[in-house]
Amino acid sequence: MSKVWREIADPKKHVDFMSTRNEGGIPIVASRDNLIEKWVYFANVCDFTFQFSSLDQVVECKEYFSNSVHPSTKERGHDLEHYWHPWYAKLPKGINKGSKREKVIKSLNEIIGKWGSPQQG
Repeated sequence: MSKVWREIADPKKHVDFMSTRNEGGIPIVASRDNLIEKWVYFANVCDFTFQFSSLDQVVECKEYFSNSVHPSTKERGHDLEHYWHPWYAKLPKGINKGSKREKVIKSLNEIIGKWGSPQQG
């Protein structure tokens, strides 16, 4: 069973994994205005927790999982460095196939449905 939730962005606690190719991600940027809350979105699916720093990232992830066939993640010039890979190359093996892929898409749709359009995130 999957679970989705959101938390107010906290640079000490949350990391943005999708905006960088660094293995450990980069600290999330909190809201510059105390009256505007910046959210971090989560989906725990198939024993893996996705973390998104914006709804745009949720949509990007959904677009990736909507394709059943993906190109190779191997890139020229970065053969030895594991931290140069994009976020989707660091997903657990098999999560983008079959019923697991469908569960991920369902959870991402739930996030988008609960918390609005990409322009609001």
